Amino acid sequence: MSSVTVTFRGIPEEILDKMVEYGIAETKSEAIRVALVNFGIEMGLLSELELVKSLRAQLAERKPSHVKVAEEIERAKIESLR
Repeated sequence: MSSVTVTFRGIPEEILDKMVEYGIAETKSEAIRVALVNFGIEMGLLSELELVKSLRAQLAERKPSHVKVAEEIERAKIESLR
């Protein structure tokens, strides 16, 4: 994972704001990631198949949300008994 600090002004800043405002991304950081992946696909640096495989692998590593909720409920029960 990489971290980069970038300042946006003018049109790039407006685009990021609109991406968040229109619900394309939840945050400006996410908007940048979406734009970067889209650019990679448009430029032939990333195939849609590679993207789908990557997303599936990431999803397979995550627990379904209902499992997380159940775990949090159990954790809260245990904490309340202490």
